[in-house]
Amino acid sequence: MLLQSTVRALGVRGAAPVGVSARHRSTAAATPLDAAVADAAAAARSAEWERAKPYHAIPGPKPFPLLGNLPRFLPGIGKYGKVDMLDAHYLIRKEYGDMVRVSNMVVRRDMIFVFDPEIAEKVFRNEGVWPIREGLESMKYYRSVLRKDKYEGAHGLVTSQGKEWHDFRSKVNQPMMQPKSANRYSSAVNDVAEDFINRMRELRDENKELPADFIHELYKWALESIALVALDTRLGCLRPELPPGSGPRRLIDAVQVMFEGFYKLDLRPSLWRLVSTPMWRRMVAAFDCLNDVSEKYINEAIAKNTHTTDREPSILARVMEKDPKVAKVMAVDMLTAGVDTTSHMTASLLFHLAKNQHVQQRAAEEVLQALPSVHDPVTSETIARLPYLRACFKESLRIFPIAIGNIRETPEDMVLNDYQVPKGTDVFLCHMTMSRDERHFPRPLSFEPERWLRGSAHAHTAHPFASLPFGFGPRTCVGRRFAEMEIFTLVAKILRSFRVEYHYGDEISFTARTINTITSPLKFRLIDHI
Repeated sequence: MLLQSTVRALGVRGAAPVGVSARHRSTAAATPLDAAVADAAAAARSAEWERAKPYHAIPGPKPFPLLGNLPRFLPGIGKYGKVDMLDAHYLIRKEYGDMVRVSNMVVRRDMIFVFDPEIAEKVFRNEGVWPIREGLESMKYYRSVLRKDKYEGAHGLVTSQGKEWHDFRSKVNQPMMQPKSANRYSSAVNDVAEDFINRMRELRDENKELPADFIHELYKWALESIALVALDTRLGCLRPELPPGSGPRRLIDAVQVMFEGFYKLDLRPSLWRLVSTPMWRRMVAAFDCLNDVSEKYINEAIAKNTHTTDREPSILARVMEKDPKVAKVMAVDMLTAGVDTTSHMTASLLFHLAKNQHVQQRAAEEVLQALPSVHDPVTSETIARLPYLRACFKESLRIFPIAIGNIRETPEDMVLNDYQVPKGTDVFLCHMTMSRDERHFPRPLSFEPERWLRGSAHAHTAHPFASLPFGFGPRTCVGRRFAEMEIFTLVAKILRSFRVEYHYGDEISFTARTINTITSPLKFRLIDHI
């Protein structure tokens, strides 16, 4: 049984699980039993590979002569280029099934699209200790070539691979992932939420509705919150007006260009690698702006932390002790990655609560029990007493995850869905398509938080890899704890203060690009609780 269970757990060829070095292999096979297990697993993988259908037999669109599949993905022209990424995924799956090979793209390597959680799990379970995720090439080139003097080899978690990624992650993991790190900032994040509640009151019109562009106010809240975490600093983002030349405004504007650039340069066919396109030049200017403004705030934070000895060191200070270069890059990435992502997740949750008043009522009653006074702070203990609100958050992320999927490169030859997939193949795990698939979630577009409540008659029974909004494994989102703390704090405070309504459509409108961005007018109506 031991041999059989070990063999079943491994899906790649070779003498040991992916990511295990030769030194560790020799240690692992030190006993006769270990050696027998390793030999049996290797034999099983080899036999599985030989039985599998060849790589070229994986279903997918047939390339055109000379131009391959590139024409199908050309923006505004090709079949899959005329629609956003989610709709393109729907079309591809409908035509070719749960695993699709798109080959001969001319400007990039082959890509395998996966629409089945069972296949996705096998990819993740065999990703190794140093998972390889296709980086955003535009950022990688900027940091490792164009501005290499500024980054000095510390390129960040998004673009790094292998040992470089592992070393960077190991230096930021403890300060970023430990619960006590988030708890340190709960009081300050509460202060920001309180200030933002007051700002929301000021923004309401005579109908008690927020402006259509309320998402931009959420950007300011998210930047103010993440700056507290990254730099232990208030930036003043919640002032009534942010002048165009102010640091926060420049950061927010540059982040918008950055995500647009990732989509147009890295996820769509582009010639930026060959010639300096207009979008590439805008992207470089945005990166430069993000660097310059962030560096100013980082240096101010370092100077402040140097003179502060009466409290626990900030995240920036803790990482600075390990590696100043890594600390600065980490801070830049937190400021840029924590604005749009957190804002749109929050907006989606508010939308779904507003459109499902019975759900909002139950969540508000739970919040009232946890926060008897409107000014009570939201702490980690408070959040633990809000299981229904957490279920609402999970359901909102199932319907509207911030990204439509994850990418992994196969570290060894692997058999997926009975097909041979060679080492070094990019696999796109299309989780948003899976999480909206009625095979896994009945009534997939219906907002039903009870799916996520243990003991509920409607409890979630789908495959655990069908919905992975924060990723999985060693490369799971490093900022998840802080994002959740910020979102739970603000939404709990909103529910404690208002009843939220929405009267401008029954479904949320969005564009699926690098991240999913809401396009619906966010004219929430806020009714004060008596």
